[in-house]
Amino acid sequence: MLTKSDPDRVQVVGAAANGKEALDLIRSEKPDIVITDIKMPVMNGIELMKQAHLISGSLPVFIMLTAYEEFDLARQAMAQEAVDYLVKIELSEETLGAALSRAMERVDRYRKQHPSQKEGEQKNLEEYRQKFFLKLLHREYEADALQQEGKDLGINLNYDRYIAAYCVIQTEKAGASAAGAGETSDNPHMVTLCASCYSMVKEIVSRYLSGEFIVDDLHHFTFLYGFGEQQPVAELMNIMEEAILNAQTMIQNYFNVSVFFGIGTAVNELSLVPDTYEEAMTAAGRTSPAEPVLRFSHVVGANRRSGKDKLIASIQDYIDENLNGKLQLNEVAEKFGLSAAYLSVIFKKNTEVGFSEYVNTKKIERAKQMLLQGDMKIYEVADALGFESAYYFSKVFKKVDGHSPREYIQSKTEEE
Repeated sequence: MLTKSDPDRVQVVGAAANGKEALDLIRSEKPDIVITDIKMPVMNGIELMKQAHLISGSLPVFIMLTAYEEFDLARQAMAQEAVDYLVKIELSEETLGAALSRAMERVDRYRKQHPSQKEGEQKNLEEYRQKFFLKLLHREYEADALQQEGKDLGINLNYDRYIAAYCVIQTEKAGASAAGAGETSDNPHMVTLCASCYSMVKEIVSRYLSGEFIVDDLHHFTFLYGFGEQQPVAELMNIMEEAILNAQTMIQNYFNVSVFFGIGTAVNELSLVPDTYEEAMTAAGRTSPAEPVLRFSHVVGANRRSGKDKLIASIQDYIDENLNGKLQLNEVAEKFGLSAAYLSVIFKKNTEVGFSEYVNTKKIERAKQMLLQGDMKIYEVADALGFESAYYFSKVFKKVDGHSPREYIQSKTEEE
């Protein structure tokens, strides 16, 4: 039996035939108190209490009903912080009333220790916080406005470093498509399943680290952790990985759902939070059932700077080897498991030129070689290097070199 309580009365909000049904009701009804048999079909009372606390935290509180021969199980229940256990054969209105009074006292004590706003206000505040962090992760902000908005929402932005972890929930029905950004579902069971996975990850990880959980969409969410300079990054990474692995194992065992996590590297400025987020997404894209949790540093190298250097060098090599193609930013980013926005930012940061500018410069260098060989016309060179027209090729050529292709050929001929 599931109940909600206030100072004057107890209201029954649901009843279940077994532990599994009870857990589903706990998710949907969010009761304050659960009265349950210790022995039940499908899932016993102790396991129900454990799973409920994984999903919902300290509430609901539990009152256990037992038989005389179940005394050892009753002791286990009390060890798991059940409020009371009642022997069924001795159950009476008085003993049940006393147990409910103790349960309501514990609920009241918990709420006083964790003061909250009204439910509607809480929901609105959480929605604003989610929107704030989504803007931060996706670079959709102005620095001054971000700081002020964070202050208004009571969000601490004064950390020295930040690390993001990105989660992909891959359900059996969603299959590989769960990895696709923006995936949604009209299936109520799917929504409940993904929400339960999210809640369990949040509950388990929060036992290790206190951070922000940001929902990207039904199958994806992000954990962002801020910390001070005094906390060693390597030690923190190990703690985060251990927490995430525990959550991943629990979800796999209980829900039969695969979850994959990528962990970004530490950044030392709030403006660089999108970098660690993009890194976490990239690492998550490289995970597998054999390696469900992966750090970005293990994808590109142990050192953040040298790792990025290697990544940029690989991209530059790819550009050099494919100058006959269009080399669009989106296509190259997809080739290396990055988002276009992230590739654009790190390319400019590491090479000091934009991606398109670099590609055009390389194409024009190759074009000069081809034009001076003398056996290809200008439009043929343009076509061979993937330009949409000879006119556009000439326009890019002049922008890069300062001369048109004809002027360039003429000047080189006069020099000779």
